[in-house]
Amino acid sequence: MEPLPSRSASNGFALHKEVTELETPRIHPNSTTTLSTVEWFIAGIYPATLVLASTFYLLSPSPATNESYFSQKGNLFNVVFVKYGWLWTTFAFLVHCTRLRKSSKPKAALRWGLATVWWILVTQWFLGPPLMDRAFLVTGGTCEMLDTEGPDAMGMSKGKLLITSAACKLQGGKWRGGHDLSGHVFLLTHASLFLWSELLPFLRAGVSGGMESGAVFTILGMWWWMLLMTGIYFHTWTEKVTGLIVATMQWGLLYGWALKALPGVRVALGIPGV
Repeated sequence: MEPLPSRSASNGFALHKEVTELETPRIHPNSTTTLSTVEWFIAGIYPATLVLASTFYLLSPSPATNESYFSQKGNLFNVVFVKYGWLWTTFAFLVHCTRLRKSSKPKAALRWGLATVWWILVTQWFLGPPLMDRAFLVTGGTCEMLDTEGPDAMGMSKGKLLITSAACKLQGGKWRGGHDLSGHVFLLTHASLFLWSELLPFLRAGVSGGMESGAVFTILGMWWWMLLMTGIYFHTWTEKVTGLIVATMQWGLLYGWALKALPGVRVALGIPGV
């Protein structure tokens, strides 16, 4: 029979356990099967932002509003940050993950992976052209060549061969005629809802400070501002609305429903903050 631990050893173990519990905050996930009031509020921020942007544009007393620094596609925030938006989102998420328990990190990576797959399918590749370019082509859009005298200028027939927006821009053309789902609205909303869902359990537990939360809040603030600028200066109202709807689909399916209602999904993907 093994000897019982001495009183001093027992006290040492208890003290170690107590210190560990103090250093690791207890995060209690939302156990309900529906969106909480806070989650509904966060989800409502982004359509409300687009309404605010459109209202500002319509009621603006001066035409000079259209000549703002942010109305230029080459502005620093657009070129450096939004253009590489998912990269910056991933960076903020990785900083956030440094405070997760080691056992929680693989499942957090899986949730990030699902969000990344949705971003790729919509904006980068879907068995060829991404979903947003397919929607543009299906609704009658094509690539109109702007250089009518260049070697690649062969009219609209040539343009129809360019089936992605990236290829169209590389050839000096421009998307015209179809429904151009707002990629900016999609990216900024999709990324923000993902980060909020991963951060929210920590905020509920009162863990809102530190470098980890600061990195996420910085990106969330920038994405909100650029969404507001996009809403004011770019795309039609319907293009912005479809971008918003597509952005909320993956978030609503995973964070709004599956992780709350399906125990098997919770086991496989974990719960943010746990």
